[in-house]
Amino acid sequence: MTSSSPAPFGPKVENTISPRSLPYAFFAIALTVLMFYIVWVAQGVLVPLVTAIFVSFLIMSVKSGIDRIPFIGRYIPSAVGFILSFIVIAITLLALAVIVRENIEAVLAKAPEYQVRFREVAQNLVTLAEGLPFIPPDIVEAFAGVIEGVGSGIMQETDAPTGDNSATEDLRRQAFSLVQGAVGSVTSAAGGLLGSLVTTFLYTAFFLLERGRFLNKLALIAGKERGEAFVHDVVDDIGHLIRTYISMKTLINLFVAGISFIIMSLRQTDFAGFWALIIFAFGYIPIVGAILAVSMPTILTLVQPENGGLLNAVITMILLTGAEQSVSSVIEPRLMGRSLNLSPLVILISLATWGTLWGFPGMLLCVPMTVTLLIVLSQFETTRPVAILLSDNGEIAPLKGGHTDAEEKRMAKQAEAGA
Repeated sequence: MTSSSPAPFGPKVENTISPRSLPYAFFAIALTVLMFYIVWVAQGVLVPLVTAIFVSFLIMSVKSGIDRIPFIGRYIPSAVGFILSFIVIAITLLALAVIVRENIEAVLAKAPEYQVRFREVAQNLVTLAEGLPFIPPDIVEAFAGVIEGVGSGIMQETDAPTGDNSATEDLRRQAFSLVQGAVGSVTSAAGGLLGSLVTTFLYTAFFLLERGRFLNKLALIAGKERGEAFVHDVVDDIGHLIRTYISMKTLINLFVAGISFIIMSLRQTDFAGFWALIIFAFGYIPIVGAILAVSMPTILTLVQPENGGLLNAVITMILLTGAEQSVSSVIEPRLMGRSLNLSPLVILISLATWGTLWGFPGMLLCVPMTVTLLIVLSQFETTRPVAILLSDNGEIAPLKGGHTDAEEKRMAKQAEAGA
């Protein structure tokens, strides 16, 4: 009688890491930090690349609109439709870039006039504060130092204001550096705007040319179990939500910008058309975009030499804020609802994160990128908990089984019939 001998090397132990284990969590955190570092270092390449991806979605939306043109839309070849859509978007964005650059240069050219008026208004406020007994003299002195630093920064003077080493002088230097850096950033951004758009359009053209082959490659990566239908389904979901967001947000921003232009024209604000365009662009930035957009024409109204002053600035701010809040509180929820399914806290964190990494482009792109991330994370078992945390109500899309929409509808009806 023979007895079976144990395996010479003992029982086989699987060397796997559970997704819920502590080492897995540390690995995920380290990988996330590394990815954010790479995104920050490579922003010069990634910003136009990511922008091109979303411009491609916008071009496909325009192409769908061309296909729906009565009588002639269905006769336009697909390639011609894409070319026409590309030309429409390119001309529109390039025209906006030229308008923005020329108006920024015009505003900066009038900076000396605004600086003189700004210092007059500031000095009046300092004099008023000095006459109030409940405001300490140190606070008044610090405020005066900040005003002096801001005025010097607007003029882009080569040297910071001089003085003693007191706290007031430190505040003056900090204000000077902050404003000088902001003005310098705006100037350089205006100069490089057209170059960035040209790079973005080159990426966009190649994305459209490579779209079919790229989707096939993604299908090969997904494997036979999920395959081409799964990839197209996920891409269609991303495209649908992004197109809905961009289309509705564009209509809303155009409406707000139109009302704001009328208000600023009636209040005789300088460069009313330019500020209306800024309000339109900043409308894509969630939460803080409206605050920034309203504050800039309000400050200009305060310091402009003609038809300026505190009263006109306050009235302009109230009217612009009322118009924006009326649209965002009444019209926008009815048009967009909760189609994005993003938590407001997640939107705020996304805005802070991408704004820190990529600056103004990151703030514009934070919502589309977060929506894309939510959809992708919801399609993998190991990342679905993260997608649930990102969502607004905890409900996310079910896993795609690699079936077409028609097959999924038929399977759903069969399940209902069986129940």
